[in-house]
Amino acid sequence: MTTLVLESRQEKLLNILLVEDNLIDAQMVSNFLRGSTESFKSTYVTRLDEALLILQATQFDVVLLDLNLEDSSGYETFSRILPAATGAAILVLSGSDDEDLAIRTVREGAQDYLVKGLFDARLLVRSIRYAFERKRSEEALRHSEATVRAMFENSLDGIVITDDAARCLEVNSAAAELAGLPREKLVGASLFEFGDDDLESEWQRFRGSRRGRGCFWIRREDGAKRFVDCSFNAHILPERHLVVLRDVTEQQNLEEQLRQSQKMEAIGRLAGSVAHDFNNILGIISGYAELMQLNATDGAQKVRAEKVLAAIEKAASLTKQLLAFGRRQVLSPRLLDVFDVVTDLSGMVRVMVGAEIQVILSQESVGMVHADQGQLEQVVLNLAANARDAMPNGGVLTIKLENYSSGIGSQIPSGDYVLLSISDTGIGMDPDTQSRIFEPFFSTKKSGSGLGLSTVYGIVKQSGGHITVESQLGLGSTFHMYLPLVATARVHAERIPGEQPLHLQGDETILLVDDEDELRNATVEYLEACGYRVLKARNGGEAIQTADQFDGKISVLITDIVMPKTNGRGLLDHIRKTRPETKVLVISGYADDAVIRHGIFLESTCFLQKPFTFQLLGSKIRKLLDS
Repeated sequence: MTTLVLESRQEKLLNILLVEDNLIDAQMVSNFLRGSTESFKSTYVTRLDEALLILQATQFDVVLLDLNLEDSSGYETFSRILPAATGAAILVLSGSDDEDLAIRTVREGAQDYLVKGLFDARLLVRSIRYAFERKRSEEALRHSEATVRAMFENSLDGIVITDDAARCLEVNSAAAELAGLPREKLVGASLFEFGDDDLESEWQRFRGSRRGRGCFWIRREDGAKRFVDCSFNAHILPERHLVVLRDVTEQQNLEEQLRQSQKMEAIGRLAGSVAHDFNNILGIISGYAELMQLNATDGAQKVRAEKVLAAIEKAASLTKQLLAFGRRQVLSPRLLDVFDVVTDLSGMVRVMVGAEIQVILSQESVGMVHADQGQLEQVVLNLAANARDAMPNGGVLTIKLENYSSGIGSQIPSGDYVLLSISDTGIGMDPDTQSRIFEPFFSTKKSGSGLGLSTVYGIVKQSGGHITVESQLGLGSTFHMYLPLVATARVHAERIPGEQPLHLQGDETILLVDDEDELRNATVEYLEACGYRVLKARNGGEAIQTADQFDGKISVLITDIVMPKTNGRGLLDHIRKTRPETKVLVISGYADDAVIRHGIFLESTCFLQKPFTFQLLGSKIRKLLDS
């Protein structure tokens, strides 16, 4: 097997160009080549200009070169043929045993230097083969070095070669750009000059483990900071270490935003669950307080009931903030002209912030948005109250409205928006405070609940918008609310019927379904006092059984959504099939957007949020029955 391999290798045909003007020497070299067991193909020329011409048309593996020709002599012959024979191994055949010339030609690119008369056929053939293999190895090494250099120069990651003291010995363009310095200025500098305080300890850890990864901040020359992921490999060369720096600042920011979003989502779910239980309890208290008020026989008893109801209303407002923060509240959105909303609120804003604060309205016609008017008003009032607290000694509050178009690369998704900006000239916020202002229960005020800005955040997000904040200590703050633009032209807004006197009495049959016993019993007592016939059930399964067994007409179904056994969705599907004439009123104190999540789509007039007053319940029922 070995012999076959050797024969195969010897069958490699080498294309040789012989440049020799001495006929006897040329004949001798040709005889040496013909008598060899190697496979050679040779071409013979006598002049340098002939050699240069043929090298343009033909690729040779080896050039056997006599330095003294008719048209050139000495080192000049070698220097002229070298660039023309870049892919060939050059073997100098000289009649002069000039050691200086031999060293110079070999140093400049010749593979060997043989003196005529001092070599035989065997030495010549061996020299040709060695020269060819050496040239091929040099070309492979040169190609490899060029590839490595191209990778080094064109890498998007910063690559730094350092010594033991973290001094930069060689850097690529990406590393220089990361540091914000020219390459020549970065070379010779220490990495410790740009890293944070933890870099030196990280460096010692890297050196001890010989390789590793870590993350740290780099301070650029212009003062900006970039977060980098560092890969370290020790002793890639003696006392030389490889440091690869990848800029992950944007990735770090996105991960932080994701963590913040997940935290807000988790707290929102918790807030929604608390609101659900609290709403049911408030509903029970409110129901019995209202019954006490309706049945009171003296004025003092009626006043006490009114105070209880007022307290319940305040508590209900708190649960609405929790629902809005968690973005779980079922809203009643409609087409709104934000210009009109802000204009109508301006008087209230001025009264609320006081005479020491100047209120400036900078408005233009901005088109229509789809939002809940009450929630939008709450956003403006909450931010105005925050601005007032940030300007204890007075200042300027500016409310600005304008159209805004977001394009590619903006932190706001592409689209057209109505931009509502509320600015103050107050104390401002540091970056740490800005990063937490939308967290629930986070407040810089001693008496603050920490729900104001988290509620604003929830309302804007639930309305399909986006909110950002700009602030500097001592220079005030600006909140930007981006609400999706629905119509650029002013259109006729949806009309909200005014409060009309309603006849709350009735004699229709109502099916009431609620798993809260006390609330259900209080509601039944009220409805029966109004003249209605009430069928009651604790859950969806019991309600289906009651409806199927009842022979008369059921005019209205009043049901909760989240219940044990059969839930509200299953009950509604059954009633719509078996009693399509029955009107539906959904009541819910659940915070997890229960109506929409259960796939129930209703008009806003068919939904009532717990806790509610019996007067409001009576109004809803009559509107459904009389519609």
